[in-house]
Amino acid sequence: MQAVVPVRGAVPYGARLALLFVLALSTVIVHLNQNPALRDAEELIGDLRAGTVTRVVYDGNWPAYGSLTWSSGPLSWSQAKFDQPGDVWDPVTTRLIPEALERRQEAFMARVRAAAGPSVEIVRTDGGRGFRGPAVFTGSPAYGRWWQPFAPVAVAAEVLAWLLMLTRRDHRYASRPAWTWMFLTGGSFLYVLLEPYPLWRGRPYEVLPARARIDGTGGFVLAVAVMLGLGLATT
Repeated sequence: MQAVVPVRGAVPYGARLALLFVLALSTVIVHLNQNPALRDAEELIGDLRAGTVTRVVYDGNWPAYGSLTWSSGPLSWSQAKFDQPGDVWDPVTTRLIPEALERRQEAFMARVRAAAGPSVEIVRTDGGRGFRGPAVFTGSPAYGRWWQPFAPVAVAAEVLAWLLMLTRRDHRYASRPAWTWMFLTGGSFLYVLLEPYPLWRGRPYEVLPARARIDGTGGFVLAVAVMLGLGLATT
C-alpha cells in the first residue's frame, strides 16, 4: 500500500524530539537493567569488601522468595541466585515461618552491613505488602534501579507513543498492525523517529513521496526477529 505524509496536523518537531529522547533512554535502561546478572549471594559480601557496591536492595521476604540485588553503578546490577532455604517453611503446613525467615535474613544482612562502607545504600522493599502503586505507573523494575522518578516519565512517554500510533492515519513506513507488533518489542522510539516523516529531515513543507509500507505480516516477522535476537544476546 502506498502512503503519503500530509503537510499539516503533525506533532510539533520539538515535542517529537523530547518524546524520542525519553523513549530511547528508557529502551537502553530496560535492555541493560531488566535482567541483572545472576550471581551467588556470597559474592555480594566480596563485592562490598572490594568497595565496588553502591546500593543493595532486598525484598522483605528474601530468601524465602523475592530478590536480593546490588549495583556497582546505575546501569550495572547483579541479582542473587534463587536458593530457597528449607528451614523457613513448615514441613507439615508448608506455610512460611516468619521467625525463621527473620533470623536467616537478619544473619545475612548483618554480614552485609558489616562489610558495607558508609556510602553504600541498603534498601529493604516491602515484599509485596502495602501499596506501591499499580505496575502500569511504575513500569519496568529497570527504571527504579536506574532512577525511580524516571519511571512515570517513561511510562507516560510509552503511553503517548501508543496513542499517537493508534489514532493517527499518516503512517508512512509501516501500517498500524505492523507498528503494533513492533511496539511490543520496543519499537516505540522508532515510530517517533520515523513517523510520519523522519526527524532528521525537519518539518517538510510539502507532501513527501509515497513509499511502500511494511504490512502486518512484515511487522510480525520483524518483531519475532528482534525478540529472538534479544534472547540470544542475553544468553
